[in-house]
Amino acid sequence: MSEQQKAIKIDGMTCVNCAINIERAVKKAGIEHAVVNFSTKELLIEDFSGIKDTALEKIIQNAGFSVVKEGNKPTPTWLKDTLFWLVVIIAAYFIAQMFFPETWKSSSLDFVLGTPALIIGVWKFGKGAFYSLKAGSANMYVLILMGAITAYVFSIYLYFTGKSPLYFETTAVIIALVMVGDNLEEKAIEKTTSSLSSLAKMQIKNAKKLINGIFEEVSLNAIKKGDTVQVNQGDQIPTDGEVLEGSGMVDEALLTGESEPIFKEKAAQLFSGTTLIDGQFTYKVSKPGHLSALARINGLVQKASTEKANIQKLADKISAIFVPLIIGISSVWFFVSYFALGVALEESIIRSVAILVVSCPCAMGLATPMAVMVGIGKLSENGILVKGAQTLETFAKTKNIIFDKTGTITTGNFKMDSFQVFNVSENEAKSIILALENKSSHPIAQSISKLLAEFNDFPLLEIEEIKGSGMLGKDEVGNIYKLGSAKFTQNINNDSDIYLTKNNETIASFNIKDELKENVAQTISYLKNQEVLPVVLSGDSNKKCAMLKEELQVNIEGELKPEDKLTRIETFSKQVTTMVGDGINDAPALSKAHIGVSFSEASNIAIESADIVLLNNDFSLLQKAHLIALKTLATIRQNLFWAFAYNIVAIPLAAFGILDPMMAAFFMLFSDLFIIGNAYRFKLSKV
Repeated sequence: MSEQQKAIKIDGMTCVNCAINIERAVKKAGIEHAVVNFSTKELLIEDFSGIKDTALEKIIQNAGFSVVKEGNKPTPTWLKDTLFWLVVIIAAYFIAQMFFPETWKSSSLDFVLGTPALIIGVWKFGKGAFYSLKAGSANMYVLILMGAITAYVFSIYLYFTGKSPLYFETTAVIIALVMVGDNLEEKAIEKTTSSLSSLAKMQIKNAKKLINGIFEEVSLNAIKKGDTVQVNQGDQIPTDGEVLEGSGMVDEALLTGESEPIFKEKAAQLFSGTTLIDGQFTYKVSKPGHLSALARINGLVQKASTEKANIQKLADKISAIFVPLIIGISSVWFFVSYFALGVALEESIIRSVAILVVSCPCAMGLATPMAVMVGIGKLSENGILVKGAQTLETFAKTKNIIFDKTGTITTGNFKMDSFQVFNVSENEAKSIILALENKSSHPIAQSISKLLAEFNDFPLLEIEEIKGSGMLGKDEVGNIYKLGSAKFTQNINNDSDIYLTKNNETIASFNIKDELKENVAQTISYLKNQEVLPVVLSGDSNKKCAMLKEELQVNIEGELKPEDKLTRIETFSKQVTTMVGDGINDAPALSKAHIGVSFSEASNIAIESADIVLLNNDFSLLQKAHLIALKTLATIRQNLFWAFAYNIVAIPLAAFGILDPMMAAFFMLFSDLFIIGNAYRFKLSKV
């Protein structure tokens, strides 16, 4: 997280309208970029330099909420639990009355039990409702308290005038069911965000720093670039750095998703959050804790989970006007029922109360954030980072995926193909090639040297690299050897990529083939099945691109410069287009596309330009990311469909007396449980 960003934990939020009220209050104070995530109970703000922390806390308090800080004394758990179970027991008594009315029914006992239920409800929901109204809006608890208080006051009137039936049970059951729903929501959110919170817990607080020749345990904040730190077997690596002494096996699964531990020795790079499972290191710190790999990942995930997708912004806008609209409908319907339809006063009041209760917007508020939380959590578990919730929504709608070739769909390691020899043995030809390529700094030459490492160097006295052309050598008897293209070796044939000549006579030829990454063909096939068009844009020769096109059965264009790639991406921009690249020259294309995807081994500038970062070099992560994005969007749509369909059906049922207030409360709880269950089903899926 940058110095211009801050995440603040908020206490007291009870529904999505609370989040909207906080956003409103903070933006009113002059902080333009402020987003509240109801699921994580966090306020993420940017560019807050003009406002002090104390002033910000005051703004949040005036909105009816508080900032969670170390040392805060929350309401004792035992008190909350006691009041919760008291209301549940009272509600259970009233529900039992439905089955044993003659045995259990007592007007005085109903009055005695209904009163503490209402008091607990006002204690639990009153503050949120009051500050919501003070802020000029209305949250779900305004509806609940209006319904509960109306039923209670009406019952008091009936009780003292000797009329019946009474509706104290409506008050108690409504409050109990809302409290049960709140508890279930809280636990569900904890479970769906568990993979995100585990990242934060991985950020350790202390490290063993070398001070005056002795390793002493100090706060992570005291670790600076250049310090020497010690890590022992079983320890987490606290910061990024480079091994000075020692060796060992390091588990990097948290950052890369790779289950196999990696052997590290002197000069190897270490990353915070990984674990030394065997061995011991001393290493030199390259980045302090707040700039380390884990901190960076944590910041990206936190920001992604707080950012809102377009579909969520739409739901928030609807939720903001939904409660006032329902209050209006309930009030108007009372007058319509009583004066126009001739419904009795008692029944008209009960119908209006039922409308208030059944229309609770919890489901609408939870629909998107819970699905997004699960999606981002599943991505991080698989070693995939997204830089915003909107990225998930957009990526799921991708119609074209454009790939760079070298380093993206290929490993960058080259193979020798179609090797031919003329008038010499294959071993001798390869020994000559090895002797020549060992003196070259070209990446292809280095790959060839590795491939031919089992051979012995041919004895050459003079070896010269002709930049951009090839290699030139001479043996002890004066024979001249050339290794390079047909043009450099003056070869009349042009069927191969590389020729080896001896005194201008061809003695060997072969092609160079860039090795495909594992799972590339499978991923390309998956994209086609999902009706996503894969396209490869490359700077390589058209000849090499044609070979790749035949192998992968994919559209490919060669001999393109970086600016050509930009132009080609623009031609696809009418549909959602994703660009996958890894090099510095890919950064403009990554930024130009709707979604940019990069691997963590790519250049820093490519990673910064990307919207999605794959934390290891496994190409199948792209398929995994797309599947999770699709599933996230599908879950959001299912949740929102249910939330809207539920209200469309439930409100008329309540308005015409088919649902009484108590049944309306059960329906409301069921709608929340559907959203929670659907999100949790997504979390447990094997995507």
